[in-house]
Amino acid sequence: MTEQTAATPEEADTPSRMSESVVVRVAPETAYAAVSDVARMGEWSPECKGAWVLGKGPVRVGTRFVGRNRARWLPWPTLCRVVEADPGRAFAFHVSFLGIPVAGWAYRFRPLPEGCEVREEWHDRRSGPLGAALTAVTPLVTGVVRRRSRNRATMRTTLLALRDALEAERER
Repeated sequence: MTEQTAATPEEADTPSRMSESVVVRVAPETAYAAVSDVARMGEWSPECKGAWVLGKGPVRVGTRFVGRNRARWLPWPTLCRVVEADPGRAFAFHVSFLGIPVAGWAYRFRPLPEGCEVREEWHDRRSGPLGAALTAVTPLVTGVVRRRSRNRATMRTTLLALRDALEAERER
């Protein structure tokens, strides 16, 4: 079950933004290390099947990676660029498809006495004529008609799976 906390005005859900959060019984640095290892996202997400980092070295601001996604029948790649990498605090990236901005994703980590809160945030970056065209064809490419509802469900599933995996790793 996802555990919500009070949202600040900046975090409040709007038609182009949403967030979900969960409490994980690990240190914020541990949760950050898992999420920023983008190849691991496929372990938790029902839609993102993993990623390939482009280049060498640690993932940091400016690092690009190719996300591998699949919702229904067709897999599709996205090009992502890390825009925030603050260990133990925040990891965020922008997503594009065929050069068109699609979305921004962020993970925020807040220390708690029992571990940390992990907040996953999404915001829609589609705009203008190209964004509208991409919005129109996305259901044909992905099989997802209700993208916002799908994102809400996958965010919840991802966070719960992340929590379960990290807490199980901690117990070992």
